[in-house]
Amino acid sequence: MIRVFVAVELPVGIRENLSSLQHALEKILPPINWVRSESIHLTLKFLGYVEPSRISQILLALEPIGTLHQGFSVEVHGMGVFPHVKHPRILWIGVNGKTQALSELVLEIEMALEPLGFPPEEKLYHPHLTLARIKRDNAKVGASLLENGVLESKQDLGTVNVDRLTLFQSALDSNGAIYTPLGLVQLSKA
Repeated sequence: MIRVFVAVELPVGIRENLSSLQHALEKILPPINWVRSESIHLTLKFLGYVEPSRISQILLALEPIGTLHQGFSVEVHGMGVFPHVKHPRILWIGVNGKTQALSELVLEIEMALEPLGFPPEEKLYHPHLTLARIKRDNAKVGASLLENGVLESKQDLGTVNVDRLTLFQSALDSNGAIYTPLGLVQLSKA
């Protein structure tokens, strides 16, 4: 069994901008678990553990979305936390702009994969890029985020062209998750 998810890969320029932001925040925040910038992506649907033999079936189910859905772009800016600033667990960067198109794409992915046994998410989709995970001293980190005005940052980190879906394998090692592309579905040109 392998862990898999559907996501949008980020361009190198945005990953570099995210890495610079992480280094700047590292200097003012208590120690937290930063996501490696090369691993940051825009998750659309987490599938969980599946048999490797089902990968081709999943990609085949996603294929029609490529012809039905045109590519579009979203902007990367703004910061926030889940679940709330008093005890944050995730520090994220916002995805803005054509979020309605992104939500429609997620809905199409869920409808395509539901017949294969992957139920739709019960929570409303909230597009974001996970910058860090906070495993300890949540209240202290939350206070530091507020004191330093981190969550008020509106820094523009770039634009992501949502022009293909990538099915990734997620494997955990001692340094965090390693993501390997298993296949992709190209969205139609605008």
